[in-house]
Formats: sequence, structure tokens, C-alpha cells
Amino acid sequence: MNAWVTDPLVLARFAHYAACVLAAGTAAFVVLAEPLAKSKETDRLRRCWRASIVAGGIMAALSGAAWLAIVAANIVGTSAIGAVLNGGLWSVAWGTQFGLLTVARIVLALLLALPVWTDRARLLPAFGIVVLIAPVGHAGAQVGFWGDVHLAADAAHLVAAAAWLGGLPALAILLGLARRDPQTFGEPARRITARFSWLGMAAVGTLLATGIVNSWFLLSGPGDLLTTQYGCVLAVKIGLFAIMIAIAAVNRFRLTPRLYTSAALRTLRRNSLAEVLLGAGVLFLVAILGTLEPGSHQHARAAVPDGAAFVHIHGDEAMADVAIEPGRPGPIDILIHLAHEDLTDYAARALHVELRPPEADTAAIKRDAKPASNGVWKVGGITLPRAGIWTVVLTITPRDGVIAVLDGPIVIAP
Repeated sequence: MNAWVTDPLVLARFAHYAACVLAAGTAAFVVLAEPLAKSKETDRLRRCWRASIVAGGIMAALSGAAWLAIVAANIVGTSAIGAVLNGGLWSVAWGTQFGLLTVARIVLALLLALPVWTDRARLLPAFGIVVLIAPVGHAGAQVGFWGDVHLAADAAHLVAAAAWLGGLPALAILLGLARRDPQTFGEPARRITARFSWLGMAAVGTLLATGIVNSWFLLSGPGDLLTTQYGCVLAVKIGLFAIMIAIAAVNRFRLTPRLYTSAALRTLRRNSLAEVLLGAGVLFLVAILGTLEPGSHQHARAAVPDGAAFVHIHGDEAMADVAIEPGRPGPIDILIHLAHEDLTDYAARALHVELRPPEADTAAIKRDAKPASNGVWKVGGITLPRAGIWTVVLTITPRDGVIAVLDGPIVIAP
């Protein structure tokens, strides 16, 4: 755990998740708070909520940029500052799906901070940021119909989490004001809390349903919760979520009906803050999970030679392990292992390999691979002219069925 607490990638992911959830959840809560009568005090409260949305947007943009720089540094094999100075950051930003989606979230986050939105219109960029997190996670690595199902479930999971967890700080502020000024905020607090309670119930139901769907895709079985690192972290997350549900049940069925009393207001506010802390713990665990390989994604792979560049590519009909040796400019050999999802060798009749360069001023390299053994194909006699993030495109002609095309980025070191 200590390694994760100090891991820059985990911290950047956590900060980004927290900022996106805060912005989206507060934006949703502001819409829920429309019954709040207009006065000098309530206008000040609305400005406070809107400032939280702006702060969340700015934090999301900064943490998203940090996340992008860290990933670019890992891909290029340098520091984050080095990735910015040597152009690696821009190659990842504009040449990979992760980079393009991260840039899109940064742009939406910055737009969210502009004072041009109505409360309802602000929901679009706020939840757009949250939805665009899903394709850069494990759900985005799966393709085909079931990949779309997984991606939709993960996006719904994120939206539900943001609507519930992200609205809790705004609720806690409202409840605190209701205790101090019951004449102005007491009745609106009761109505808004009731609305938020229904939203919370819908969010919890969605989280449970989509969580089951995600687990189906990401775990090879229930035993992963005890036997794999990914599963153990997920089990802790599930435990924290269960505690949050228990607190939410007390809030909904015991405290909300009694909000006319100061004691219920105090307890509900305290419980809301406790849920915020537990939710922060859940988000931190989600940040860790994004850096771990799920049990269902763990495939037996051939050992990658030292100094080789490597990429694993999933497709609808096949998956491929591609190794370029050595992983630097000059004469190279390419080894490709084709397999089915169940890890059995993929029987192909022909395999065409294309290497697309990082810059348009260099010609793509195209070769037909030759079969070696046990699903392995080889291409030799190639000279790579430059370093950078190349794109491997595999056109697979099976012995039976339709042609399959796989592509993925591969890093050639300087």
C-alpha cells in the first residue's frame, strides 16, 4: 500500500477522479436544489456550489494533464518533464486513444470553468468528463459487442458514482446552514434532502447492477477476490461501498424523515461527511485498480527478450503478442504470436504486417510474415529509421472465416 500512496500515476488518477466526481456531483445537486427560494443567503450558497464546480473543473484539467504526462513518460522511457520537452507528450496526446480522450476531458473541464452555463446546461460537460473516463479504463480494452456492453456498464457506473458521491459535499454544506439558520434553510433542506435521497437510491441500484456486470468481465471467478492482487483491492473497495450503503440506509429511512429536529440535521451532516471520506477511499482504490491487470486479462505470454518493444493487442476474433527486437532504430525482427481468447493458437493462412511511423514524413513499412511454429509468425529484413510511437497493423487471413485486422501502438526507444 505504501508504494501505491507514493505512486505518481495512482495519485494523478485519484486526483482526476475526485475532481471529476466533485464537479459532476455538485452540478447535479445544484439542479436538485432549484426549490431553494431566492434570497441574499441562498444566492451566496449557490455561488459557493458553483465555485466548487469551477474548482473541480480546474483540478480535473490539471490532474488530467499530469496523468497524461506520466503515461507519456512511461511510454517514452523518460521523466514527465522530459516527455514534455522531447515531444513524447504530444505524440501520446495526439497519437493514442488514451491521449485523445484525456485531451477531450481536459478541454471539457476547462469549458466547465467558464461562467457561461445555465445550471442544467452545465450537466452536459460535467458528466461528459465522467463518461469519457470509461474508455481509458479496462472496459476500453475490450472490443466487439461484449466490449460495448462492458463499456456502457462502466460509464453508467461512473455516472452513478459521480451523482451520489459528488453531491455529498454540497449536501453537507446545506445541512450545516439549515442547523444554523433553520428559518431560511430548514424547509428547503428537507425537500432537497428528500430529492437527493431518491437520487442516492437510484445511484446505489445502478452501482450494484453495473458493478456485477464489470466484475463478470474483469474477474475470472469469485476466487480472484482472495487470490489476485486486483481481486483483493476490489474486495476492499466492495467492503467500503457496503459501509457507505449502510450509512445511506440510516440516512434515508431513519434521519431524513426527522429533519425537522436539530439532532437529526447534525447526525445526517456527520454521516454525509463520513460518506465523503469513505467515497474518497473508494476512489483511491479505483485509481489503484486501473494500474493492475484483472484476472480475466491475465494471459500466458512468451517471455519478451530484454530490450525488445512489446504490445499485446485484443480483437474480436483474435489477439496478438507483438515483439520487435531490438526495440530501437536499425535492423529488427518482428515476432507475432496469434491466439484465441481462450489462449489456444490461432490458425491463420496468412499474416500481413504494417508498421506506421510516428510522423507523416516517413513511409509505412509493409511485409508479409512467415509462419514459424505454435502460432508464432516472423518478419525479418526490416530497418526502422527512427524512434517514437509506431503503430502495428496486423491483417490476419484465417483458414476459415473473415479477415481480422488488429492494431496497436508500440514504442521504439531512441
